[in-house]
Amino acid sequence: MAVCLVAVLACNPALALNPSIRLGDLNHTSWSEKDGVPADINGMAQTRDGWLWLATTDGLYRFDGVRFERFPLPHSRVYNLHALGNGDLLISYRLGGMSSLHPDGTVTELLAPDTNNIEYVASMGMDHEGAIWAAGGAGLYRYANGKWEVMADGQEWNGRTYSVLVDQYGRVWASNDHALYLYDRSIGKLQRIEGKDLHGSLIQSPDGRVWVGGLDSVRPVPAPPMSQQLPRAPDANQAESRWAGQFDRDGNLWALKCPYGICRVTGAGNLSSASIVPSSQAREKLDQHWQLSALSINVLLEDREGNIWVSTQSGLDRFRENKLIPARIPGPNGIYSVANGSDGVLWVVETTNGAIWRIGADGIPAPLRYRTASLVANDRDGAILLAGKRDIERIYKGQSSKIALPPSAGKEMTDLDVLGLLDDGRVLWMFSVKTGLMGLLDGRWIPYTQFNLPKRIFMMAPGGRGQMWLSNNDGKLRFYDNDKLTEYDIGMIGVESGIFPGPQLIVAGEHGLAMLKGQKFVALAPQNSDALRNVTGMATTPDGDRWLNGSKGVVHIRRDDWEASIRQPATPLVYEVINVLEGYPGRAAIDNKRQTVHDLGNGLLWFRATGGLVRLDTTTLRPNTVKPAIQLLTVNVGSESYPARRLLELPPDSRSFNIQYTAPGLRKPEGMRFQYRFDGVDASWQDAGTRRAAYYTNVGPGRYTFNVRAVNEDGIASDAVASMQIDVAPTITQTRWFQVLCALAALLAIYGLYQLRLKAATRKIAHQLQVRTDERERIARTLHDTFLQSVQALTLRVFSVLTKMPEGSEQRVKLEAILDDADRTLVEGRDQVHQLRTGHDVEQSLSSMGESLALTHTGVSFEFHVEGTRRPLLPLVQEELTQIGHEALRNAFQHARASVIKLEIEYGATAYVVRISDNGRGLDEAEVQSRLKEKHWGMAGMRERAQRVGGVFAIHSSVNQGATVEIRTPAALAYGSRAKA
Repeated sequence: MAVCLVAVLACNPALALNPSIRLGDLNHTSWSEKDGVPADINGMAQTRDGWLWLATTDGLYRFDGVRFERFPLPHSRVYNLHALGNGDLLISYRLGGMSSLHPDGTVTELLAPDTNNIEYVASMGMDHEGAIWAAGGAGLYRYANGKWEVMADGQEWNGRTYSVLVDQYGRVWASNDHALYLYDRSIGKLQRIEGKDLHGSLIQSPDGRVWVGGLDSVRPVPAPPMSQQLPRAPDANQAESRWAGQFDRDGNLWALKCPYGICRVTGAGNLSSASIVPSSQAREKLDQHWQLSALSINVLLEDREGNIWVSTQSGLDRFRENKLIPARIPGPNGIYSVANGSDGVLWVVETTNGAIWRIGADGIPAPLRYRTASLVANDRDGAILLAGKRDIERIYKGQSSKIALPPSAGKEMTDLDVLGLLDDGRVLWMFSVKTGLMGLLDGRWIPYTQFNLPKRIFMMAPGGRGQMWLSNNDGKLRFYDNDKLTEYDIGMIGVESGIFPGPQLIVAGEHGLAMLKGQKFVALAPQNSDALRNVTGMATTPDGDRWLNGSKGVVHIRRDDWEASIRQPATPLVYEVINVLEGYPGRAAIDNKRQTVHDLGNGLLWFRATGGLVRLDTTTLRPNTVKPAIQLLTVNVGSESYPARRLLELPPDSRSFNIQYTAPGLRKPEGMRFQYRFDGVDASWQDAGTRRAAYYTNVGPGRYTFNVRAVNEDGIASDAVASMQIDVAPTITQTRWFQVLCALAALLAIYGLYQLRLKAATRKIAHQLQVRTDERERIARTLHDTFLQSVQALTLRVFSVLTKMPEGSEQRVKLEAILDDADRTLVEGRDQVHQLRTGHDVEQSLSSMGESLALTHTGVSFEFHVEGTRRPLLPLVQEELTQIGHEALRNAFQHARASVIKLEIEYGATAYVVRISDNGRGLDEAEVQSRLKEKHWGMAGMRERAQRVGGVFAIHSSVNQGATVEIRTPAALAYGSRAKA
């Protein structure tokens, strides 16, 4: 069931249908089976949320003005309905039983079939104490405190017609085929109301009086006097339809079966105590088969918007007001010439047969018999000009005079078909096919060639005295001022459709409107708007509003909106359109290039359209003041449909769905406009126009809020925004834990790839180190086997020479010294060869250097620590780490200003670490970058050496917190193949 957001409709009730509008001029719409409406509607009611409910043998239906929808109930074959003030709907069934439908869609069974000996319920109501009264099935019954009580039964309650009414005082009235009763609370019994023919359907007039209606008879009920006279309840008519008819809000009686169809007795509710016979007192009837969906009428109801609903055996009919009322003038082609009379009468000439009609304030055309004319126009004084075959009759203030027409081409007088008349205040211009354009000046007809006029004229409009505005469909507008021509460009409007002099000169055409601003025309926005295209008429009412006749109907522009666009032509005109839904017949007439809006004063306007003349009384326009009640209906996902509720959970993978909503509006549902916003998806309100569904695709899992609002056809907005929360459940792949698992899997994969990459890089570096180590060993062997052996052989040869020299001789002493140097060279060479094979001892080299530097830097102590089991290092690693360590120690002693410098060597299972730290002044990253820019390459060199053996060089420091230099070399690279040991 729909979620209704509006609990109470805080709005003024609409007015009744205007009784001055004939039944045939009302907007009449019929629905039948082809439109989805069920046949044989036996009862109607309108609940406070705006739904129109229909009781049929096929079940319960509801209607929002657009769509008929069958509402599921435990029982079918609904007999009658009654809407309660709390929003509930009482439902009775043909086969017995009664239930209550609540606003939230739940149903409570009040009376099960075949219980309490109640066969069926024909009429219902609720009194002020909350008790439900029901008549039918051989008695009158009351339901209070969960129990049914028989209030009356017996032979006189065996019949076919029953009616219950609770009036504005809380009094309970009941009627059957034989009598009328009033419940007396003081004694707890029904009292019979005496009177002739007081039985039938109970109805109320607006003043609160109770009437009883029968076949072609409605009688007032003599009621006990009350201390204060109260009007009937505002919702009395929409609570329950009546088979005898209803009094509308203005007291007009809408009666059924008079004797066929429906009829209206104007002002019947204001009559005194006389009975009403609708068939004889009604001035109008709809009793022809083409006037209703069927002449077999069931019930009638007036809704909260003032519409009249009639159910028949074949369908449903609605009557509402049109803003535009037609003047039904017969004619072969419907092309008219129209002019305003000075007495508030509209003169109309049917241009084909020449018939003349006068339309007064009542809007009813009256023919002017025995006279014909080819057209009618006004002169500068407002007089009526009727163009005949040989003369022009001028009628002014009841006086008639004639103006002879010119002969054809200088020949004798012949009949002329005058196609145009225009009085510029100096010359009366006339056009016919035989004479062409001629002007009456000083009592003489003069051909247009003797005036300074363009050769061709497409459209003419008067200006000041002796002035005209002329166009010729060439993008130019020419101002004729007593034989002087001024030209303006109006190409922006396309083919012109109208020229409207006034405070602002406006021209209209196929692309829209333009105004003369200064010495040129400027287009008024918006251009190419359908409503503003091909405007052929314009009028201004006393309130300053503009009324245009355009391609889509009557265009209404309020004064402030018009003036805003005149000041700034780029500001789009704000307007409303009164179109075919309000009785506009076709499009603005454009056939004879003349003004098609005629202002008779006092806000009364006539518009000439392709389908005839229509009248608009701008002073009596009555907007629909009933505020829309927004309701959310269903959310459809694929083939599944879910009833709307405040929190709706949708199944997983509900990525695409549509949300159905409505706002019951029975007067003009086509004009109801909606906006919606889906928080979490829509950034702003979306304009849905008249569409009653919102469509969404690719919506991810999560909680969203859907909001919708509406305005009715007259711009009255809903009090509240209807909202609901929608939870879209995630699929397995969209759940948080699945995403976390995927993230973990991705991290593991990345870590695995990193490890593979690290192992590959380690193997590459290890291979490079091994190649360099093998090269050192090769060089060491080569030096040992060649150079050192050669030096050793050379030394032995010199020694053999030495032994042959006398001891103590100068030459021997010198050779012995040379041999000593050679021995030392051999020892150094062997040491270098050994170093090439085994490398430097990092511990010994760095500790020795640290101790030496400590001796030369007073106040600085040096500490040395070794962790882990000592393991041999690859020679190349020893060389590089020794050089890095030397550089780091020198930097610490020379620049750190420390009191303690530590050297730590760690033989780890995963890495070999050399760490040199101090407690000196420290340094920050900015200083490191500065040193690099100043080409202090020690740090860069240390990084490069570490990278050369696959190690990581890092400096950890902060200002005044000391510094730590750390070189971390993976074990596989530091220990080589011996790392596995």
